[in-house]
Amino acid sequence: MIPAWFDVGVLTVVTALLGVWVIRRAVRLLRPRGSVRSAMVLLAIATVLFGWALAHEVRHQWTQARATALIRELTGYPDAHASCQRFTPDLLDLSQYAGHVSFEQPHAAHLRRGTCNTLASWLVSDKTDPTLEQVNALHVLVHEAIHVTGEFNEGTTECIAMQRDAEAAELLGAAPSDARALADAY
Repeated sequence: MIPAWFDVGVLTVVTALLGVWVIRRAVRLLRPRGSVRSAMVLLAIATVLFGWALAHEVRHQWTQARATALIRELTGYPDAHASCQRFTPDLLDLSQYAGHVSFEQPHAAHLRRGTCNTLASWLVSDKTDPTLEQVNALHVLVHEAIHVTGEFNEGTTECIAMQRDAEAAELLGAAPSDARALADAY
């Protein structure tokens, strides 16, 4: 069964197709019909492209899973989840919001691609000296988690989110002192 936080996008399909291409190139190299040199070059190209696509896909899925876990922990809703925006929808999104929760999907926090990418950069860091963008990305995630609880008043949501930023940072692996510093920075 596929977890709720897993989403299939264009990059998922491209990664799968590149994986198939790598396997086909490896088999072709084992059973050469023509030039072994060209088979090796094509295998190398396929492997590099597959590695690049796989790294980006894994980062997307991992960040989305971590954001989902945090939202579930903060809200207590086991079916709540985060949805990190993919590249193409982000190109077409003209809104100024870094994230949102809609009335149609009240248990889904939709995060812009930039928010998720910045959150990912904080998640892989040592979490001791976050940039202002990283502080904001974590706060947006917490803010949207509060909306998932059913609170749609922006002032109330912002107040609660500010109070829970340190807790969220700790849940995502920051030391208590670093989590408090992150919350204070916001």
